[in-house]
Amino acid sequence: MSIQILATKLYVPRPPPKVVLRPHLIELLNNGLHRKLTLISAPAGFGKTTLVSEWVSGCGRPVAWLSLDARDNDPISFLSYLIAALQTIFPKIGGQSLVALQAPQPPSIESILTTLLNEITSVEDRFVLVFDDYYLLDSKPVDEATNFLIEHLPAHMHLVIASREDPSLPLARLRVRNQLTELRAGDLRFTPAEASEFLNRVMGLNLSIENIQALETRTEGWIAGLQLAALSMQGRTDASSFIQSFTGSNRFVLDYLLEEVLQKQSESIQRFLMNTSILERLSGPLCDAVNPNPCASGQSTLENLERANLFLVALDNERRWYRYHHLFAELLRHRLEQTSPTLVSKLHLQASIWFENENLIEEAVSHAFASLDWDYTADLIQRFAQRVHGQTNLVILGRWLETLPEPVMKVRPWLYVYQALAWHWIGPRERIEERLLLAEQALPKSNMLEAEATRLAGYISTIRAHYALTFGDIPRVLAMAKAAMQQLPEGDYMRRWTAMALGGAYWGEGNVIATQQAFQAAIPMALDHNFPLLAVSPACYVGMQLVKQGKLGEAIRVYHEGIEYATLDGGQQPPIAGFPKVKLGDVLREKNDLAGAEHWLLQGLEQCLQLGHPDLLVDAYAMLIRFQLAQNNWRDADASFQRAEELARKMPTDPFVCCELDDCRVRLKLVQSRLDDLNRWAESSGLTVDSELSYHYDLHHINLARVLLARARNASSSADKTDNLSQASTLLARLLPAAQKAGWVYEAIKILILQALVSAESKDGKAIDSLRSALELAETGGFIRIFVDEGPPMARLLSEAAARRMMPDYVGKLLAAFEADTHRGGEKHAAFTNPSAGVLIEPLSQRELEILRLMAQGLSNREIGQRAFLALDTIKGHNSRIFGKLQVQRRTEAIARARELGLL
Repeated sequence: MSIQILATKLYVPRPPPKVVLRPHLIELLNNGLHRKLTLISAPAGFGKTTLVSEWVSGCGRPVAWLSLDARDNDPISFLSYLIAALQTIFPKIGGQSLVALQAPQPPSIESILTTLLNEITSVEDRFVLVFDDYYLLDSKPVDEATNFLIEHLPAHMHLVIASREDPSLPLARLRVRNQLTELRAGDLRFTPAEASEFLNRVMGLNLSIENIQALETRTEGWIAGLQLAALSMQGRTDASSFIQSFTGSNRFVLDYLLEEVLQKQSESIQRFLMNTSILERLSGPLCDAVNPNPCASGQSTLENLERANLFLVALDNERRWYRYHHLFAELLRHRLEQTSPTLVSKLHLQASIWFENENLIEEAVSHAFASLDWDYTADLIQRFAQRVHGQTNLVILGRWLETLPEPVMKVRPWLYVYQALAWHWIGPRERIEERLLLAEQALPKSNMLEAEATRLAGYISTIRAHYALTFGDIPRVLAMAKAAMQQLPEGDYMRRWTAMALGGAYWGEGNVIATQQAFQAAIPMALDHNFPLLAVSPACYVGMQLVKQGKLGEAIRVYHEGIEYATLDGGQQPPIAGFPKVKLGDVLREKNDLAGAEHWLLQGLEQCLQLGHPDLLVDAYAMLIRFQLAQNNWRDADASFQRAEELARKMPTDPFVCCELDDCRVRLKLVQSRLDDLNRWAESSGLTVDSELSYHYDLHHINLARVLLARARNASSSADKTDNLSQASTLLARLLPAAQKAGWVYEAIKILILQALVSAESKDGKAIDSLRSALELAETGGFIRIFVDEGPPMARLLSEAAARRMMPDYVGKLLAAFEADTHRGGEKHAAFTNPSAGVLIEPLSQRELEILRLMAQGLSNREIGQRAFLALDTIKGHNSRIFGKLQVQRRTEAIARARELGLL
């Protein structure tokens, strides 16, 4: 569910009709524009908001204004309103970030702000951003976000913070750097001349100079105190005696004056003020709802209060929305609780009902909680839960349900079910079953009709199916999902999620057709309920099954459909659009359209970063790594891998993504000649030649087969080489029928290619037959990179196939791709002189790396032998193997090539 943006928080408050001009303060504010931050920090009633609103009206720059309140302690709310404020002057800024904040797992604050600041940098206009009432925030994440914003503030942007107290920001550091302008209580106090103008001209009094000086001295120029004193004196004939008795600390003076102001109002106005004090924002209709039996309409009363200068702040130019001065509202609420304590909950209840009727869900629930009517609040949440879940805002739903007392939950099994749904996304997942059991136990007490009880059971079964899928318990996934399909009525929204669980289970069984059909069925279920964003993921999973079947063209079409589902009216795309974009980019990479792949991958990765979903983000990085390796840009590939691996360590990741990441690991470590790292990975993975094959993990034994081939190529003895080739051949012989049985053409091509390479290495005469089988499967789909990425050994096999006139058109296309790779170069990737030379198919051994480093130090062969305690002939033999693996002819070339590859 999206954050409901309250537009009145974004309006620049209008200065009062009569205002005391303060040119010396305006000059201070203007002079501070060259710094990053202006802080206006003073106690309540010192005219901070009035001063800033007057200044921005004439500062000559566009102004984005945000009036903060306690709800903005939630970082999601704070960032949403920050973006909304900026959009009041730059409508195109922050659209993607605003949608990202609505995701079930929003990205980090730093990620959102980084994207936002990058967009701001592209704006040419100098502008001002104002945070008013910052003191209402007590949130470390929000303070950190503000600090990050200040640290990276573009030069054409200026931030103003108005607060009753200093914010938790590094003010000392900003002072030292001359990046801070400060206005404090001493600056804001009215001078005697300003106090005179305020009391006599603005407030309409006729006080003598002596009385004004006495009042100014007693209030110490405190503007609110002067205003309250002036209101109390209206109609008095004994101004001097009143002023003489006007003593005490500010707090007591404040209480006294507010009491004096209230007592001078009619009983109906007093009641109106107290009843409406529970509201953070006021409108005529809303005031009517919480102020029963009024003498006048809420709208006319608000306009009269505004004209009377009764601590009412107009929030727009149409006189539709107002707020009380915070200090005044606090006193009114305190008085209400003292005089009518039982009325407070009733007023919140009436406000909640009004907000519900206006379809403002968050405000309705907020006032429902304040009413302390837990049955009403629980029923309200239950009415809204389906919609909140359908809009994928499970974070706020989980927060609501955590706040409800357990007794009201126990008679409402639906609330336990929705809590389990929320916990599936936000945790704690280990307590999901506990909630589901409580839901089942609550059923007998709920007096639920049989049809609804069956539907609830279907929700429970679906949640259990997804929970089982997380841990790879495929039989239970199938059992629970099939039970849910029988329990859920036709057309129920939850059937879409059930279909997704079934798709995951069929995938784990290696049934590609059933998997595709299950994911395909989930798409219309989302569209029929007008939730197109929920059709994006199943569309992507359908595309993935088409790739597995070797149907790259059909997969491209489906990924484009996924992008269309993720495109809202007006062309805006939420972060979920990154999922089909990176998938589309990966297919284009496979077809060797590297320009098209780069276009979609970079767009998609940025959106996946905003989305922050760990599975999709690791998957996106894996596809980016494959693209970077295809460019021979292995340095960036290594950086991408480090980020992906860090994410995968932090959060459990989908098994198929783990397989993709391991494929990237193997290829990258081979490039880096880190066979020892691969051996350690193989040992820790638990994979062996004889261990059970897993469809759930996308036949990840294929990665082990590639490691065995690398071991054979790097073996120090013929016996080791033969043993590793034998193991690889045995494993591949098990993998091929498994892939064929599942209908996984893509994996079968990989396996056949590896069989061809193993046969070529062992010289058993079967390499060309395996290659022919791979080519026959790959030609229809237009696979290119799956061959080219294997480097020179595959180029040699294809050259032999070409000599035999085997599939001449397709083989010729593949050899042309090798040739294109040979001549590709540029700053972003190294240009090499032979096919796919950026990938070392035969990595250097640790001894060879040691000798290479000594060589780079300028040592002769004899000196290297003395350092390494090796004979001269042995050093020459190592040199020959190093030159062969680096595919160079002499020392200088070897050193240069090794530096390009980062081996030195």
